[in-house]
Parts: sequence; structure tokens; C-alpha cells
Amino acid sequence: MSDEEAARFGVSLADRRLYVRMDSGKVNITPPAASAKWFKLTSVALHNGNDLYPDGDNVQTIEQWFPPETWEGLTDDLVNRILNDIDAGMPDGERYSDAGAAKARAAWKVVQKHVSKKSDQQCRDIIATWVKNRVLLKETYHSPVTRKDREGLHVDDMKRPGQVT
Repeated sequence: MSDEEAARFGVSLADRRLYVRMDSGKVNITPPAASAKWFKLTSVALHNGNDLYPDGDNVQTIEQWFPPETWEGLTDDLVNRILNDIDAGMPDGERYSDAGAAKARAAWKVVQKHVSKKSDQQCRDIIATWVKNRVLLKETYHSPVTRKDREGLHVDDMKRPGQVT
């Protein structure tokens, strides 16, 4: 598992060596990481201990592993609470941002506040999807902190989950 895949699936860098994926040998038809067949190496005790070697042997085997789904567990109600927080902006009047370099204004952190089990990358992917689908709109606003025009995120209420268009 690559560093990028580990980040996307919320697997620690120390544990990523335990995960392997099975792909076709033909590189140009390899499925994306999320749709590949994944396996996790696990240790199995053989219970063959004796007086000389009381713990016995362990062997490595694999079990199928399913990467966490990015959208799993996100109900309409939860999504709307996340969108409400993003649309409200920050307490100092700043708007959240989808920019990769955003730190304090990073919108993905709002997602993670509501669904803490999602990895940073999954939260970033959720924000990117909402921007792509225009659920979140980038609009220019006047920053009360920097006193300059900046780009920030607003919610298109007509594209919220549960809205009939």
C-alpha cells in the first residue's frame, strides 16, 4: 500500500505494509485503489507448542480487507449539519476554503469535526466532490481579518440533500 493509499484509507504508515492489493498483471487495466481487491496480512497461531518451544509457531495468512467508503455513514441530516457549519463561516467572519494550502480555513476540518473516523483525505475528497458538484460555491468576500477580498465557500441551498429541485 502506497503512502497516498494509506492516507486515503486512514491506515497508519506503520501498518500499511500489512495491506496488499491483488491486481491484474496488465498495468493499463489496473482498477483504481478503492475498487481493487485488498487483503490484510494476519498472524495465525498453529498451537503446536511443546516443552522446548511452548509458544508454538505462527504463520502469515491473508484475509480480505475492504477499504472504508468515503460516503459511508453520511446521512442527509449529518450532511446538512456539516453544510450549515461551512455556510456559517468562522467566528471571526472568515469563510472556509477548499484550497489545499488552507490551514485554519480548511473546510475539510469541518467535515472531520462531524465524522471523526474519516481520514483527512476522505474529508478532503468530500469537500472536493461538493465543490465539483457545486453544492459548495466559491465566492469572493471581503475579509474582516485581512481587510482584503478573498475567496470562500458558500452553500447552494438548492443542492442540499433532501431538497426537491
